[in-house]
Amino acid sequence: MWNKRKGMDTDFHEEKRYQFIREQVRPQKKVQACLLLKRLGTLVMAAFIFGGIAGGCIVFMQNHFRFDSEEVVQIHTYTPAPTPTSTSAPEPAVKEKRNGKKGLTLSDMNQLTKKLSAVGTEMDSAIVGVMRKEDTANWLEQHDSVRSVVYGMIFGESGKYFDILTICEVIQQQPLVYVQLMDDTLVEGAILGSDAQLNLAVVRIKKEDIGASILERMTVAKLGTGFALSNGTNLVAVGCPDGILHSVFSGMVTNNSIYVPITDGEIQVYCTDIPYSEDGNGFVLDIEGRVIGVITTAFKEETGTAGMAFIKISHITALLGVLQNKGAVPYIGIEGRSLDESVAKAHNLEAGAYLTEVYSGAPAYEAGLRVADVITQINGEKVTGMTDIYNDLLNRKSNDKVIYTVHRKSGNGRVTRQIRVELG
Repeated sequence: MWNKRKGMDTDFHEEKRYQFIREQVRPQKKVQACLLLKRLGTLVMAAFIFGGIAGGCIVFMQNHFRFDSEEVVQIHTYTPAPTPTSTSAPEPAVKEKRNGKKGLTLSDMNQLTKKLSAVGTEMDSAIVGVMRKEDTANWLEQHDSVRSVVYGMIFGESGKYFDILTICEVIQQQPLVYVQLMDDTLVEGAILGSDAQLNLAVVRIKKEDIGASILERMTVAKLGTGFALSNGTNLVAVGCPDGILHSVFSGMVTNNSIYVPITDGEIQVYCTDIPYSEDGNGFVLDIEGRVIGVITTAFKEETGTAGMAFIKISHITALLGVLQNKGAVPYIGIEGRSLDESVAKAHNLEAGAYLTEVYSGAPAYEAGLRVADVITQINGEKVTGMTDIYNDLLNRKSNDKVIYTVHRKSGNGRVTRQIRVELG
């Protein structure tokens, strides 16, 4: 009986002990677990907040403290060109500046090239072919090594005529030439005048010789000034700048600082990155389609043969007027270089036109001009260089008398003389 009672007491005490564990110990572990989870959650939230703040600071510093020369480039994976049945276009590579604005894309470059080519194509209605009268074959059938067809540009129009600017090497000593129109028909052209040293000539055709359908399509080229034609200026060359007829090239000016001496003056020549050709011929347009230059191969010693060169149209406008009127440019027979104030001062000279050559027997030599003379005035008007002398001659006629003010070295000093020249 006692043992039975003792067993019941033992069971009772065990039940009390487990009840204590259930009521006291286990709830405390639960509280501790909840506390631990709460602390872990707080730590995770703090890490997210700190990471966000740190990332924002890094982006801010990158965007506001990058050097101006740095660029951010977004690279897209290559996408093949669409098939003819596809309606989607490939994604071009996009270049973004640090200010977030997009630069030129490949698509933009392609569109720009197409627009420049379209500018050249629009000149077709003002372009003609010019050939010697004996070379009457179509210019597409010419295979000989001697160039017999060149491009010409309609630059002037009157009620009865079109005036065409071309080069004179093909038509020298020819009273008449043939002009080939857009439909390959040939009309007779009269040579009004030419300038051998610039390789330019003006040819006139009659409108009555042109068919009505072609006459309606022919236009006169728009002449530009080429103002502020600086290095990097975009341009379009039409004609046969590469020696191949009907070519259109786009490029840019690479050097605008070349001045070439010519008889009685100098001419500014512009170099480009368009490939040079010995047979190059044609005209240079700005991006608005205005003619700003005439392609030349006459000064390759000064311009080199790496790229095509041209003469700015505004520099020969007065010459074209002389040739249109069947006139010739009077001459005095000198060559020289322009001296600005800084160069003249460095060499103890006067600013003006420094003579490097005086042709024997020419009007300048007969009048008393000599090498190393510096022309500073023409009829009392200041001379800044050889260009002023040439432009003055364009406005004069043969046998005109012009007074040149000349500074010449004499002993340790310089003397000033007035020399009167009768133009040839």
